[in-house]
Amino acid sequence: MKLNPLAMMRTEPDGSGIVFDPENNRALTLNRTGVLIWQLLEKEMPVTAIAAELEKQFTVSLAQAEADVTAFTAGLQEKGLLSES
Repeated sequence: MKLNPLAMMRTEPDGSGIVFDPENNRALTLNRTGVLIWQLLEKEMPVTAIAAELEKQFTVSLAQAEADVTAFTAGLQEKGLLSES
C-alpha cells in the first residue's frame, strides 16, 4: 500500500495529527492511533505488521488491531489518500 505522495501529515503536541490533501483541499484529523498507522504506512509496512505494532503499543488484541487497521486503510483509500500499488 502506498500513501498519496502529495498528502502531508503533521503531528500535534498532544499526539494527534492532521493530514492535508492538497489535491482535494481537504484536511483529516487523526487520533494517536491514526498517526501511528499513518507513520507505519509511510514506511510501507504491511497491514499485518502494523496490526502487530498496534497490539504492542495500545494493548489491544491482534484481531482488534487488524480490524482497526483494515477499517482505517479502507477509509484512506475512499478519500484517495492510499492506493494498493
